Amino acid sequence: MLVRVGSRRGARRLSAVLLACSLAFACDRQADRAAGVSVSWDLEPVPPVAGAPGIARLTVRDAAKQPITGATLRLEGHMSHPGMAPVLSPMAEREPGSYEAPIQFTMAGDWILVVTGDLPGIGRLTREIEVARVRPVSCVDLFKAPVVR
Repeated sequence: MLVRVGSRRGARRLSAVLLACSLAFACDRQADRAAGVSVSWDLEPVPPVAGAPGIARLTVRDAAKQPITGATLRLEGHMSHPGMAPVLSPMAEREPGSYEAPIQFTMAGDWILVVTGDLPGIGRLTREIEVARVRPVSCVDLFKAPVVR
């Protein structure tokens, strides 16, 4: 589609308006509307081990400290440096407000877990969890791996 604008000043104004609308739309879609929500988490095994199955558990509560049920959550694991494929896993609700996902770190080092999803009646949730010093796997770790339900 071609739009003709009579002057450079008009073209600049149109460009500024289009840019502002695009940014406003993008920011609104990505906004974390779950500001009063608390997320606590733990990992098993402790400390986390690369190459062995593990479990990530989250507890999600609203501002009144009540469990948030029925959320659709997804877990993404990213190495702290670029170039590695992310580890992806949907989270399942095991108890009211408690969610869990299998996770297997593919490499030793520092990781960032990103939890995203939708909370019923609240909106979008995005939280980052830093996991430092995932250690390399040993033979003993494979025998102690948690059972994923």
